[in-house]
Amino acid sequence: MRHNLTITVFLLATLLVIKPTGAFSQYKLEKVEEFKINSLYNVEIVDYYPEDELYLGYISTSKGTQIALIDAKGEFVSYEMLTGEGPNRSVSAINSMAFAEDGDIWLQTAAQILLCDRDFVIKKRIRYPSSLKMNIFGRMEVFPYYYHKGSTSSLSFVTNPSGTNSYIFNKDIGNDLIEVYELGIDKLIEMAPVADRPMIKKFDQSMHSHLYSLVYTVDRNDQKLYLTTSVDNEITVYDLSTHKLASRIKIVHDEFKAVQKAAITEKDLPSYGRISLGAKNHKIFLLDDGLVAVDFIREIPYGTYEKKIAEDPTYHHFQDPAYHRLILFDGNKQLSKELSLPPNAKLMTTLPGNRLLMQLVNTEVEEDFIQYGIYKVVGEAPD
Repeated sequence: MRHNLTITVFLLATLLVIKPTGAFSQYKLEKVEEFKINSLYNVEIVDYYPEDELYLGYISTSKGTQIALIDAKGEFVSYEMLTGEGPNRSVSAINSMAFAEDGDIWLQTAAQILLCDRDFVIKKRIRYPSSLKMNIFGRMEVFPYYYHKGSTSSLSFVTNPSGTNSYIFNKDIGNDLIEVYELGIDKLIEMAPVADRPMIKKFDQSMHSHLYSLVYTVDRNDQKLYLTTSVDNEITVYDLSTHKLASRIKIVHDEFKAVQKAAITEKDLPSYGRISLGAKNHKIFLLDDGLVAVDFIREIPYGTYEKKIAEDPTYHHFQDPAYHRLILFDGNKQLSKELSLPPNAKLMTTLPGNRLLMQLVNTEVEEDFIQYGIYKVVGEAPD
């Protein structure tokens, strides 16, 4: 009895703990701060500028999407609708955004990048070539740009956004997954060959599109690209100065039935009609000191999904924080097993000090504000 009580108290006192198993160490997420944004519309935060403690995000309104700057207290600094016709607008959808090095704002469409000031006045438009003209709607990703070491003018960026599937846009796509445009030399560079992915040996023809479902992030400081795909058991790390494979990091999921099989077909990915119920790698985030986090979505049982959509026809487990898990890595190996996210928490971005920004969704009550929590990753790496 005393032993059971001790375990109960331990679980209540320490949030989201993973016990060490083999080479995996103990990590947890500790809530260190919270704030709210007064808004009737949903506000998604994409990037953070630590020098001025500013968040960059977007507001989904009934009239369209507004780009927004928000301070550390959750107050709007500025916001603007930038898509549409007009001198200070983009006729194309905005796919991604990020703070520039000096605190201005980069926006990326399928054909050009826009540099804005903090009042969202467009200062510069730069067209760029791309073999895939993708427009993504309903969300925005982080603009994946970097500069070559020792230069503040040699801007380079990935043309195909993370979270997209290149295969469905072009069935005749070549053998490389990533396309980089180097502005200084006006050149498109292809990298990350499909052949680098061991999963290609397991997939039959029906699964090849999953090789092009890209999940990646760019480390601007070290000029590295961390890449996986939605159905994968490995992160490949590329040197962006040479565009060559630098290392591989194995992903050990607690449960990802498809990637554990010797041969994989579409039948191994559960579905409900056209709705996928399967597990997938969702996003990659970079923290401090080489710490890497993969946001992984677990599979939902068929019967559970049926019950969920009977209660809410718009339900999808990809959007349900209860099915999201966090897996931690350093530059060489996996450090943790899967960590559950806090209840009703949706991971937005990372902050300095190994902190994570989470949107806290109240599914029971419709509120006139958006709640955010900041959680610190605490733990020890294995010896």
